[in-house]
Amino acid sequence: MTRRELNNWGKFKSFFKPRNGIIRWLMIIGAAILAFFILASSVLVYADSRHNGEMFPTTTVLGVDITGMSREEAVTLITEKAVKPLMTPRTIEFRGKQWVLKPSELGLRIDVEKLVDQAYGMGWNNSFIERVYRRAFNRPKDITIGLEFSTSRDAILQELNGIAAEIAREVKDASLDFNNQTGMLKMHPSQDGILMDIDATLAAVEQGLVSESRVVQPVVAIKKPSLSSDDVKTVIVVDIMGNSLKWYNQDSLVKTFSVATGQPKYPTPLGKYYIIRKEANPVWINPNVEWSKTMPPKIDPGPDNPLGVRALVTSAAGGTVLIHGTANLTPGLYSHGCIRMANWAVLELFDSVNTGTPVFIWTSKPVPPPTEGPAVGPEDPGLGQGQTQQPTQ
Repeated sequence: MTRRELNNWGKFKSFFKPRNGIIRWLMIIGAAILAFFILASSVLVYADSRHNGEMFPTTTVLGVDITGMSREEAVTLITEKAVKPLMTPRTIEFRGKQWVLKPSELGLRIDVEKLVDQAYGMGWNNSFIERVYRRAFNRPKDITIGLEFSTSRDAILQELNGIAAEIAREVKDASLDFNNQTGMLKMHPSQDGILMDIDATLAAVEQGLVSESRVVQPVVAIKKPSLSSDDVKTVIVVDIMGNSLKWYNQDSLVKTFSVATGQPKYPTPLGKYYIIRKEANPVWINPNVEWSKTMPPKIDPGPDNPLGVRALVTSAAGGTVLIHGTANLTPGLYSHGCIRMANWAVLELFDSVNTGTPVFIWTSKPVPPPTEGPAVGPEDPGLGQGQTQQPTQ
Protein backbone atom coordinates (compact mmCIF):
# COMPACT_ATOMS: atom_id res chain seq x y z
CA MET A 1 0.00 0.00 0.00
CA THR A 2 1.25 3.43 -0.93
CA ARG A 3 1.69 5.87 2.09
CA ARG A 4 0.01 9.21 1.52
CA GLU A 5 2.05 12.32 2.22
CA LEU A 6 0.18 14.90 4.36
CA ASN A 7 0.42 18.59 3.97
CA ASN A 8 1.00 20.84 6.97
CA TRP A 9 -2.66 21.32 7.73
CA GLY A 10 -3.18 17.66 7.57
CA LYS A 11 -0.33 17.05 9.92
CA PHE A 12 -1.83 19.50 12.38
CA LYS A 13 -5.23 17.83 12.23
CA SER A 14 -3.71 14.39 12.54
CA PHE A 15 -2.10 15.43 15.83
CA PHE A 16 -5.55 15.60 17.43
CA LYS A 17 -6.83 12.33 15.99
CA PRO A 18 -6.94 9.58 18.66
CA ARG A 19 -6.25 6.80 16.18
CA ASN A 20 -2.54 7.58 16.31
CA GLY A 21 -2.23 6.64 20.05
CA ILE A 22 -2.73 7.78 23.63
CA ILE A 23 0.56 9.63 23.79
CA ARG A 24 -0.91 12.38 21.69
CA TRP A 25 -3.64 12.90 24.31
CA LEU A 26 -1.05 13.02 27.03
CA MET A 27 0.80 15.70 25.14
CA ILE A 28 -2.38 17.67 24.71
CA ILE A 29 -3.19 17.45 28.44
CA GLY A 30 0.35 18.39 29.40
CA ALA A 31 0.26 21.36 27.14
CA ALA A 32 -3.01 22.50 28.68
CA ILE A 33 -1.66 22.14 32.20
CA LEU A 34 1.48 24.05 31.28
CA ALA A 35 -0.59 26.78 29.76
CA PHE A 36 -2.70 26.97 32.95
CA PHE A 37 0.34 27.27 35.18
CA ILE A 38 1.87 29.90 32.95
CA LEU A 39 -1.36 31.89 33.11
CA ALA A 40 -1.79 31.40 36.87
CA SER A 41 1.83 32.36 37.54
CA SER A 42 1.44 35.45 35.47
CA VAL A 43 -1.65 36.40 37.44
CA LEU A 44 0.11 35.78 40.79
CA VAL A 45 3.23 37.67 39.74
CA TYR A 46 1.06 40.55 38.65
CA ALA A 47 -0.91 40.44 41.91
CA ASP A 48 2.30 40.30 43.98
CA SER A 49 3.83 43.19 42.07
CA ARG A 50 0.68 45.25 42.54
CA HIS A 51 1.14 45.08 46.37
CA ASN A 52 4.83 45.88 46.23
CA GLY A 53 5.57 48.69 48.72
CA GLU A 54 2.57 47.85 50.90
CA MET A 55 2.60 46.32 54.35
CA PHE A 56 1.57 42.69 54.47
CA PRO A 57 -1.79 41.73 56.00
CA THR A 58 -1.92 41.52 59.84
CA THR A 59 1.16 43.70 60.30
CA THR A 60 1.23 45.53 63.64
CA VAL A 61 3.82 47.97 64.93
CA LEU A 62 3.59 49.31 68.52
CA GLY A 63 0.03 48.01 68.68
CA VAL A 64 -1.04 49.88 65.51
CA ASP A 65 -2.39 47.86 62.55
CA ILE A 66 -0.69 49.10 59.38
CA THR A 67 -1.93 46.42 56.96
CA GLY A 68 -1.81 47.57 53.33
CA MET A 69 -0.18 50.90 54.11
CA SER A 70 2.88 52.41 52.48
CA ARG A 71 5.92 53.09 54.62
CA GLU A 72 5.12 56.79 54.82
CA GLU A 73 1.51 56.17 55.81
CA ALA A 74 2.59 53.66 58.44
CA VAL A 75 5.18 56.02 59.96
CA THR A 76 2.64 58.84 60.17
CA LEU A 77 -0.05 56.67 61.80
CA ILE A 78 2.28 55.02 64.32
CA THR A 79 3.78 58.37 65.31
CA GLU A 80 0.32 59.82 65.91
CA LYS A 81 -1.25 56.88 67.73
CA ALA A 82 1.65 55.29 69.60
CA VAL A 83 4.61 57.65 69.88
CA LYS A 84 2.95 60.96 70.72
CA PRO A 85 1.22 59.55 73.84
CA LEU A 86 4.60 58.27 75.05
CA MET A 87 6.08 61.75 74.79
CA THR A 88 3.65 63.25 77.31
CA PRO A 89 5.20 64.20 80.70
CA ARG A 90 5.55 61.68 83.53
CA THR A 91 5.31 62.47 87.23
CA ILE A 92 7.35 61.14 90.13
CA GLU A 93 5.23 61.16 93.29
CA PHE A 94 6.34 60.67 96.87
CA ARG A 95 4.42 61.56 100.02
CA GLY A 96 2.36 64.28 98.39
CA LYS A 97 5.20 65.88 96.45
CA GLN A 98 5.46 65.74 92.67
CA TRP A 99 8.25 66.19 90.13
CA VAL A 100 7.47 66.40 86.39
CA LEU A 101 9.69 64.56 83.90
CA LYS A 102 9.51 65.44 80.21
CA PRO A 103 10.48 62.46 78.00
CA SER A 104 11.95 64.73 75.33
CA GLU A 105 14.32 66.26 77.89
CA LEU A 106 15.32 62.80 79.08
CA GLY A 107 16.44 61.80 75.59
CA LEU A 108 13.58 59.41 74.80
CA ARG A 109 13.92 58.41 71.15
CA ILE A 110 11.79 55.94 69.14
CA ASP A 111 12.96 55.28 65.56
CA VAL A 112 9.58 54.67 63.92
CA GLU A 113 11.02 54.44 60.40
CA LYS A 114 13.36 51.68 61.50
CA LEU A 115 10.49 49.74 63.08
CA VAL A 116 8.37 50.13 59.93
CA ASP A 117 11.24 48.97 57.70
CA GLN A 118 11.69 45.98 59.99
CA ALA A 119 7.99 45.10 59.66
CA TYR A 120 8.08 45.56 55.88
CA GLY A 121 11.14 43.35 55.55
CA MET A 122 9.56 40.55 57.61
CA GLY A 123 6.83 40.33 54.97
CA TRP A 124 8.67 41.00 51.72
CA ASN A 125 12.00 39.33 52.42
CA ASN A 126 10.36 35.91 52.27
CA SER A 127 10.56 33.90 49.04
CA PHE A 128 8.17 34.60 46.20
CA ILE A 129 6.71 31.11 46.54
CA GLU A 130 5.86 31.70 50.21
CA ARG A 131 4.29 35.07 49.42
CA VAL A 132 2.26 33.55 46.61
CA TYR A 133 1.19 30.66 48.81
CA ARG A 134 0.01 32.98 51.61
CA ARG A 135 -1.93 35.19 49.23
CA ALA A 136 -3.43 32.32 47.28
CA PHE A 137 -4.66 30.45 50.33
CA ASN A 138 -5.38 33.50 52.53
CA ARG A 139 -2.86 32.54 55.21
CA PRO A 140 -1.27 35.84 56.22
CA LYS A 141 1.83 35.86 58.40
CA ASP A 142 1.30 37.66 61.71
CA ILE A 143 3.95 40.38 61.89
CA THR A 144 4.22 42.16 65.22
CA ILE A 145 6.93 44.68 66.06
CA GLY A 146 7.37 45.77 69.67
CA LEU A 147 8.85 48.90 71.14
CA GLU A 148 12.52 49.73 70.76
CA PHE A 149 13.70 52.98 72.31
CA SER A 150 16.70 54.82 73.69
CA THR A 151 17.13 57.38 76.46
CA SER A 152 19.87 59.57 77.86
CA ARG A 153 20.86 58.04 81.16
CA ASP A 154 22.92 61.07 82.03
CA ALA A 155 19.87 63.32 81.64
CA ILE A 156 17.71 61.00 83.74
CA LEU A 157 20.36 60.69 86.45
CA GLN A 158 20.71 64.46 86.62
CA GLU A 159 16.97 64.78 87.28
CA LEU A 160 16.94 61.93 89.79
CA ASN A 161 19.89 63.26 91.76
CA GLY A 162 18.03 66.51 92.29
CA ILE A 163 14.87 64.68 93.35
CA ALA A 164 16.87 62.40 95.66
CA ALA A 165 18.33 65.44 97.42
CA GLU A 166 14.81 66.76 98.08
CA ILE A 167 13.53 63.39 99.31
CA ALA A 168 16.54 62.57 101.51
CA ARG A 169 16.00 62.93 105.23
CA GLU A 170 18.15 62.00 108.20
CA VAL A 171 16.83 59.60 110.79
CA LYS A 172 16.08 61.22 114.15
CA ASP A 173 15.32 59.59 117.48
CA ALA A 174 12.56 60.95 119.66
CA SER A 175 13.94 63.19 122.39
CA LEU A 176 12.82 65.24 125.36
CA ASP A 177 14.03 68.68 126.36
CA PHE A 178 13.50 69.78 129.93
CA ASN A 179 14.12 73.32 131.12
CA ASN A 180 15.46 73.20 134.67
CA GLN A 181 14.72 76.88 135.12
CA THR A 182 11.06 76.86 134.12
CA GLY A 183 10.09 73.19 134.46
CA MET A 184 8.87 73.16 130.84
CA LEU A 185 8.92 69.84 129.01
CA LYS A 186 9.26 69.68 125.21
CA MET A 187 8.95 66.56 123.10
CA HIS A 188 10.85 66.31 119.81
CA PRO A 189 9.20 63.60 117.72
CA SER A 190 11.16 60.92 115.94
CA GLN A 191 11.72 61.00 112.20
CA ASP A 192 12.25 58.18 109.74
CA GLY A 193 15.37 58.40 107.61
CA ILE A 194 14.70 58.37 103.86
CA LEU A 195 17.18 57.60 101.08
CA MET A 196 16.23 57.18 97.44
CA ASP A 197 17.75 54.25 95.55
CA ILE A 198 18.99 56.04 92.42
CA ASP A 199 19.70 52.90 90.34
CA ALA A 200 16.37 51.23 91.11
CA THR A 201 14.47 54.47 90.49
CA LEU A 202 16.34 54.94 87.20
CA ALA A 203 15.08 51.54 86.05
CA ALA A 204 11.55 52.44 87.15
CA VAL A 205 11.68 55.75 85.24
CA GLU A 206 12.97 54.10 82.05
CA GLN A 207 10.16 51.58 82.25
CA GLY A 208 7.64 54.29 83.08
CA LEU A 209 8.62 56.37 80.05
CA VAL A 210 7.27 53.67 77.71
CA SER A 211 4.29 52.49 79.75
CA GLU A 212 0.71 53.70 79.87
CA SER A 213 1.09 54.86 83.46
CA ARG A 214 1.91 58.53 83.89
CA VAL A 215 3.06 58.20 87.52
CA VAL A 216 6.36 56.71 88.69
CA GLN A 217 6.99 55.82 92.32
CA PRO A 218 10.60 56.30 93.44
CA VAL A 219 12.34 53.40 95.13
CA VAL A 220 13.32 54.51 98.64
CA ALA A 221 14.86 52.93 101.72
CA ILE A 222 13.28 53.84 105.06
CA LYS A 223 15.47 53.76 108.16
CA LYS A 224 13.56 53.55 111.43
CA PRO A 225 14.79 55.48 114.47
CA SER A 226 16.16 53.62 117.47
CA LEU A 227 13.67 55.47 119.67
CA SER A 228 10.37 56.34 118.01
CA SER A 229 7.77 58.78 119.30
CA ASP A 230 5.57 55.81 120.18
CA ASP A 231 8.33 54.53 122.47
CA VAL A 232 8.06 57.71 124.56
CA LYS A 233 4.80 57.57 126.47
CA THR A 234 4.77 58.40 130.16
CA VAL A 235 7.14 61.08 131.45
CA ILE A 236 7.41 62.06 135.13
CA VAL A 237 8.42 65.54 136.32
CA VAL A 238 8.96 66.13 140.05
CA ASP A 239 9.20 69.67 141.48
CA ILE A 240 10.92 69.46 144.88
CA MET A 241 9.80 72.82 146.30
CA GLY A 242 6.55 72.70 144.38
CA ASN A 243 5.70 69.44 146.21
CA SER A 244 4.33 68.08 142.94
CA LEU A 245 4.70 65.14 140.60
CA LYS A 246 3.41 65.76 137.10
CA TRP A 247 2.41 62.87 134.87
CA TYR A 248 2.86 63.58 131.15
CA ASN A 249 1.94 61.65 128.03
CA GLN A 250 4.97 62.73 125.98
CA ASP A 251 4.77 66.48 126.62
CA SER A 252 1.00 66.67 127.28
CA LEU A 253 0.11 66.98 130.96
CA VAL A 254 -2.17 64.19 132.17
CA LYS A 255 -2.36 64.84 135.91
CA THR A 256 -0.59 66.52 138.82
CA PHE A 257 -0.14 64.82 142.23
CA SER A 258 1.04 66.16 145.56
CA VAL A 259 4.23 64.57 146.89
CA ALA A 260 6.72 64.66 149.75
CA THR A 261 10.43 64.68 148.95
CA GLY A 262 13.73 64.54 150.81
CA GLN A 263 14.49 66.59 153.89
CA PRO A 264 17.26 69.19 153.47
CA LYS A 265 19.66 66.76 155.15
CA TYR A 266 18.60 63.91 152.81
CA PRO A 267 17.77 65.84 149.64
CA THR A 268 16.20 64.17 146.65
CA PRO A 269 18.83 64.58 143.90
CA LEU A 270 18.07 66.83 140.95
CA GLY A 271 18.54 65.70 137.36
CA LYS A 272 17.25 63.32 134.70
CA TYR A 273 16.76 59.69 135.72
CA TYR A 274 14.85 56.61 134.64
CA ILE A 275 12.57 54.02 136.19
CA ILE A 276 14.65 50.86 136.52
CA ARG A 277 12.30 48.58 138.43
CA LYS A 278 8.67 48.27 139.49
CA GLU A 279 7.34 46.62 142.64
CA ALA A 280 3.69 45.88 143.28
CA ASN A 281 2.91 45.30 147.00
CA PRO A 282 6.56 45.79 148.01
CA VAL A 283 8.25 44.06 150.92
CA TRP A 284 10.12 46.37 153.29
CA ILE A 285 13.45 45.13 154.75
CA ASN A 286 14.81 47.14 157.64
CA PRO A 287 17.90 49.03 156.32
CA ASN A 288 19.21 49.52 159.86
CA VAL A 289 19.55 53.27 159.70
CA GLU A 290 18.82 55.83 162.40
CA TRP A 291 15.11 56.24 161.69
CA SER A 292 14.44 52.47 161.39
CA LYS A 293 16.18 51.15 164.52
CA THR A 294 12.95 50.71 166.43
CA MET A 295 11.14 49.02 163.55
CA PRO A 296 10.85 45.26 162.87
CA PRO A 297 13.35 43.52 160.57
CA LYS A 298 10.74 43.04 157.86
CA ILE A 299 7.26 44.29 156.99
CA ASP A 300 5.23 42.39 154.44
CA PRO A 301 2.79 44.10 152.07
CA GLY A 302 -0.09 45.70 153.92
CA PRO A 303 -1.36 48.95 155.41
CA ASP A 304 1.65 49.32 157.74
CA ASN A 305 4.28 48.94 155.01
CA PRO A 306 6.45 52.14 154.83
CA LEU A 307 6.60 51.82 151.03
CA GLY A 308 2.84 51.72 150.58
CA VAL A 309 1.11 49.66 147.92
CA ARG A 310 3.47 50.35 144.99
CA ALA A 311 7.12 51.33 144.51
CA LEU A 312 8.93 52.64 141.44
CA VAL A 313 12.73 52.43 141.62
CA THR A 314 14.56 55.29 139.91
CA SER A 315 18.17 55.34 138.73
CA ALA A 316 18.91 58.30 141.06
CA ALA A 317 21.56 57.75 143.75
CA GLY A 318 22.25 54.18 142.65
CA GLY A 319 18.61 53.10 142.87
CA THR A 320 18.00 54.34 146.43
CA VAL A 321 15.43 56.96 145.40
CA LEU A 322 11.94 55.47 145.07
CA ILE A 323 8.61 56.88 144.03
CA HIS A 324 6.38 54.99 146.45
CA GLY A 325 3.07 55.11 148.20
CA THR A 326 2.23 56.03 151.77
CA ALA A 327 -0.94 55.74 153.82
CA ASN A 328 -0.65 59.26 155.25
CA LEU A 329 0.84 61.75 152.84
CA THR A 330 2.04 65.13 154.08
CA PRO A 331 3.39 67.20 151.15
CA GLY A 332 6.73 68.86 151.79
CA LEU A 333 10.35 68.00 152.61
CA TYR A 334 9.83 65.02 154.92
CA SER A 335 11.40 61.88 153.38
CA HIS A 336 14.92 60.49 153.49
CA GLY A 337 15.36 61.04 149.75
CA CYS A 338 12.40 59.17 148.29
CA ILE A 339 9.38 60.69 146.57
CA ARG A 340 6.21 59.83 148.46
CA MET A 341 2.74 59.76 146.94
CA ALA A 342 -0.65 58.90 148.37
CA ASN A 343 -1.44 55.23 147.88
CA TRP A 344 -4.40 55.99 145.61
CA ALA A 345 -2.17 58.26 143.50
CA VAL A 346 0.67 55.79 143.03
CA LEU A 347 -1.90 53.12 142.11
CA GLU A 348 -3.26 55.40 139.39
CA LEU A 349 0.20 56.15 138.03
CA PHE A 350 1.78 52.70 138.38
CA ASP A 351 0.36 50.88 135.35
CA SER A 352 1.24 53.73 133.00
CA VAL A 353 4.91 53.63 134.00
CA ASN A 354 7.43 51.20 132.59
CA THR A 355 11.11 50.50 133.03
CA GLY A 356 12.87 53.18 131.02
CA THR A 357 10.29 55.86 131.78
CA PRO A 358 12.17 59.17 132.13
CA VAL A 359 12.01 61.06 135.42
CA PHE A 360 13.01 64.72 135.59
CA ILE A 361 13.60 66.06 139.11
CA TRP A 362 13.96 69.82 139.53
CA THR A 363 13.08 72.55 141.97
CA SER A 364 11.14 75.70 141.29
CA LYS A 365 12.82 77.39 144.29
CA PRO A 366 16.11 76.79 146.11
CA VAL A 367 15.98 73.97 148.62
CA PRO A 368 16.82 75.29 152.10
CA PRO A 369 20.03 74.03 153.72
CA PRO A 370 19.87 71.49 156.54
CA THR A 371 19.56 72.92 160.07
CA GLU A 372 22.03 70.43 161.54
CA GLY A 373 25.20 69.22 159.85
CA PRO A 374 25.91 68.91 156.17
CA ALA A 375 23.50 67.36 153.68
CA VAL A 376 24.03 63.66 152.94
CA GLY A 377 22.73 61.48 150.17
CA PRO A 378 19.43 59.62 150.23
CA GLU A 379 19.27 56.72 152.65
CA ASP A 380 18.51 53.12 151.75
CA PRO A 381 14.70 52.89 151.64
CA GLY A 382 14.69 49.16 152.49
CA LEU A 383 12.98 47.80 149.38
CA GLY A 384 12.91 44.02 149.35
CA GLN A 385 12.16 41.73 146.43
CA GLY A 386 8.41 41.54 146.06
CA GLN A 387 6.20 41.12 142.99
CA THR A 388 8.40 42.72 140.37
CA GLN A 389 6.49 44.08 137.39
CA GLN A 390 7.91 43.53 133.91
CA PRO A 391 7.68 46.08 131.10
CA THR A 392 4.23 46.29 129.52
CA GLN A 393 4.68 49.23 127.11
